[in-house]
Amino acid sequence: MEVPLAIGYISLLFIIGSFIAKIAERIGIPDIPLLLLTGLIIGPVFGIIPTNYAQLLFSFVGTIGLIIVLLVGAFEMRWIVLKRVLSTVLKLDTVALVISLLVSGFIFNLVYGIPFVCPIGYVFGAVNCSTDPATLIPVFSNSDIDPKIAVTLEAESVFNDPLGIVATSLSLSTLGLSKSLNPFIDFITLSFGGILLGLFGGKLFEIIVSKEEFGEYIAPFGVGAAMAIWYIGEEIFPTFFGHGLSGYMAIAIMGIYIGNVLTKKPNKSKEMHKMAEFCTDLSSLTRILIFVFLGASISMSLLKGFGLFGLLCAVGSVFIARPLGVFIATAIPPVNSLKERIYFALEGPRGVVPAALAAMIYSEIMANPDAIPVSVSNYMPPETIAGSILVATFLTIFLSVVVEASWAYPLANKLFK
Repeated sequence: MEVPLAIGYISLLFIIGSFIAKIAERIGIPDIPLLLLTGLIIGPVFGIIPTNYAQLLFSFVGTIGLIIVLLVGAFEMRWIVLKRVLSTVLKLDTVALVISLLVSGFIFNLVYGIPFVCPIGYVFGAVNCSTDPATLIPVFSNSDIDPKIAVTLEAESVFNDPLGIVATSLSLSTLGLSKSLNPFIDFITLSFGGILLGLFGGKLFEIIVSKEEFGEYIAPFGVGAAMAIWYIGEEIFPTFFGHGLSGYMAIAIMGIYIGNVLTKKPNKSKEMHKMAEFCTDLSSLTRILIFVFLGASISMSLLKGFGLFGLLCAVGSVFIARPLGVFIATAIPPVNSLKERIYFALEGPRGVVPAALAAMIYSEIMANPDAIPVSVSNYMPPETIAGSILVATFLTIFLSVVVEASWAYPLANKLFK
């Protein structure tokens, strides 16, 4: 794609996306569904942005967007508040996440009539098991929902984004799209290695910033540091050591570290405020690009071919898999109240991470169809695997955001007041 053409497309999306976001704000709904619809309209419906161009740009924008969204969400997470809800967050990010993944995968395979042990459905489950801080944080910031409830769901979404990415990386090995040799070792290195890398990055960032006055350049330095940490974990470690570290997990840990350490230093609070403002604005830009390009990446032929089955998978993931996972997880002592369990179960919108992962998987499969093992492609051709996961994820995001963001405040009033 020519550079002027790419700039033209991005400028168009920024302008249109700004108006769309403003409209969503006025009518009191999240902007993500409208951005997705905008992508559909200017992409497959009117062909203003060709599908192949949208998919190409999304592969870059999606990664950058994930890095920034995770950094912002983690940076704003305060440890003193997080400690009060940590036991619930841990249950949601482990037991609930795994159950949601497995049940979503089971439903996907059931819908498409393939064996329940087939890995295809569980790749879909891994992609869609994480919730979205970019949706939840704006919803809760504009309401008087109990802070304990809001922080629990926000913290869950910040941590389960990298965990969902780790789960997806592991599940892709079953489709021949990952170099994973030992899933258990890979999980340890990706997760715990990512945590250690994030702590190292946060400490190094603290040392440098404590010795130097960056002023207005603190924001680009912070974003650059997050990208460097991602690159070290995702590219350098696999090259030299054979095992990768989750760069996304590292960014989340780094964000929490600097958000809780440097903000307490009086001489650095102003710089941290500048960094937070910059990253928040930047996340708004990347969110527009991510969801519009996602909508534009869905061709009409994909929607027609996989729309009905994709909708069934979306309904199963949102209204069966997530609630079942939450109810089982929160039954583990200390048991949460029934009202809290109902609210957590019905408030788990998907967003940026599933969008980026689904588009990445689609691009990888379409570029390397021969990588899919025959034992898997016998049940579903590679093109069908790519299209079905992409469309089902698109519909899961759309359904969960529209429904769950809309009833977030009324449901809280009904349960807690």
